[in-house]
Amino acid sequence: MASDVNEVEFEAFVQATRSWLHREAYQICGDWHEADDLVQVALCKVYQHWDRLDRRASLGAYARRVVLRDYLTERRRSRWRCEVVTLVAVDAVSSPGSHTSVDDRETLLPALRRLGPRQRSVVTLRFLRDLSVEQTARELGCAPATVTSQTVRALDALRRDLSF
Repeated sequence: MASDVNEVEFEAFVQATRSWLHREAYQICGDWHEADDLVQVALCKVYQHWDRLDRRASLGAYARRVVLRDYLTERRRSRWRCEVVTLVAVDAVSSPGSHTSVDDRETLLPALRRLGPRQRSVVTLRFLRDLSVEQTARELGCAPATVTSQTVRALDALRRDLSF
């Protein structure tokens, strides 16, 4: 009977967090298909440990942390195994001063994808999720000084890349 209750609780958790977790994964990796894979792996890991997880703790934050760590682990592994193919985008003609948030997003997302995985994670957590340095350090499992240095390097790279 307890197993049935756990199954129902887990299904309710998945229904409540899946789309949110998918958006979080996309913000971290920048690819919807990779985000699908990250969410699936994270939910499998949460399910494996479901009986041991404290229901009072924030299960969504735990799942997001699993997504983030799996993403970073996969980036470390795949750095030596695969080749990344990039496409050169054709610039759209636009009049000066006609930038929209869509234009900004189309410019920013490719620049974020060119950052390293750790820098992209720091920028995502600090500026898109609005976490403090300390909260970001806890999420990434590193020292606050690492978050600060990675933030500075990432912002410098974005400024160079975007010519600010």
